[in-house]
Amino acid sequence: MTESSDEHSGAPTTEVRKKGSTTTIIVFCFVFIVAWLPLIISITGVNPVDTMSYSIYNEEGYNGCSELRTTLQDGGFEVHPLISSLSVVNGINRNSVLCVLGPTLDFSIVEAAALYDFFQRGSCLVIADDFGSGNRILDNLALLLPPEDFPSDPFLFTRASRIRFDQRLLLDAGSNDDGKPLLPAITSFNDGGAIFQTTKRVVMNYATGITGIDANFIQIATSSFNSWVTSDWDYPDFDPADSQVGPFTLIGLLRVGRGLIALVSDPSIFINDMIGRADNRSFALELFTYLAEQTNTNTIIIDHNHLSWNPFSPVLYVGLVMGQITYLSTNWLLAPLAPIMAIWMVRRWITFGRPKEEKPSGVYRLRGQTAFRAQLSHYLRSEQYDDAIQVMFRQLKRELVRKNSLRGFDITRLLAAKSGSLSERELTLLKDDLEALERATGRGRIDRDKFLDLFWRLKRVREKN
Repeated sequence: MTESSDEHSGAPTTEVRKKGSTTTIIVFCFVFIVAWLPLIISITGVNPVDTMSYSIYNEEGYNGCSELRTTLQDGGFEVHPLISSLSVVNGINRNSVLCVLGPTLDFSIVEAAALYDFFQRGSCLVIADDFGSGNRILDNLALLLPPEDFPSDPFLFTRASRIRFDQRLLLDAGSNDDGKPLLPAITSFNDGGAIFQTTKRVVMNYATGITGIDANFIQIATSSFNSWVTSDWDYPDFDPADSQVGPFTLIGLLRVGRGLIALVSDPSIFINDMIGRADNRSFALELFTYLAEQTNTNTIIIDHNHLSWNPFSPVLYVGLVMGQITYLSTNWLLAPLAPIMAIWMVRRWITFGRPKEEKPSGVYRLRGQTAFRAQLSHYLRSEQYDDAIQVMFRQLKRELVRKNSLRGFDITRLLAAKSGSLSERELTLLKDDLEALERATGRGRIDRDKFLDLFWRLKRVREKN
């Protein structure tokens, strides 16, 4: 049998070798679940967005904000929900007013970095919080912005915002609604009429105060002198040992870059049950009107991404995926790399197997090639280095068996046959090369560098024999 036919008889012709099939299946199952889970959950109707606290689509009185959306739209504003990362605001081709209402989930440093560009463009941010995660976004901004622009203090190996939501319960015996200190009423505004022309009285519900007032922070509204904060929720009556006496800042403005941050120490002002009390509706409309005029926009974006989503909410999964895609596409550093990453992922995961190996017959012989060389050339072109080294080593073993009159290939018998013609050092080197080749074959894929190392070992064995 000739070398050509011998080699071809042992080569696979129709088998498609799997390339990381297990990993590929896992990745595709994960992508399939992420892609279809929101649709499946939407069909089942589990926890829709209109039941979530502070959602502008929730029409419930005690926790919904649908009336806020209606009020702003009637005032001529475009109101949009944001269900992914805050970095999406940088993908909008115009300035906007971003509003964070009663945040529950944490804010990342990546989102704070996106807000840095947001403020440099002149846009505005409203944070209405009492006992949520509003301080986290302030701390992240303090970490990114210089102290002269954003009031902050050193904290361990980082920096923390000096201005904070107190997160203790605010009560006001001097100014409240219906004689209830837990419903403080704002009647003291320090804006000189620049923001609130018709708003005279704003009712809050289980509010807190704002601490760490800085020269850059403008106090807009305060509680009365008969107000206090306490950490005792069970017995919130005034206790000198546990209470701090007011007045306390309840609303304020902070200039950041070309934009503004407005802090409101109670998001309950904007819920459906509260927005109709006193001048709360007028307060909401005049606050957003002032901020919109500062940034020359009529677009208001209400953050839904940091609300308390149910694990079975379809919007939660859509937001998680879209948040990452949005960040990659809007970040000035990563956006140019996004197409390259997408192409790499497609090339890495879409192909399940290698192309079928066609039988190298007459076509190759017409070109003056043997079937063996044609097959080897095919493996090298397609970077199947493990297959290439395997067929080369198989041919070498046949040569060694024939030249040394062995019954079959065996490293120990071969070394015994060569002991008379090779030195001890050459025998050791021969043994190392053959064992390395033996280990490499049939052990999965190898890279180009490993192939070159094995190739030179194989060449050295052939030259010595």
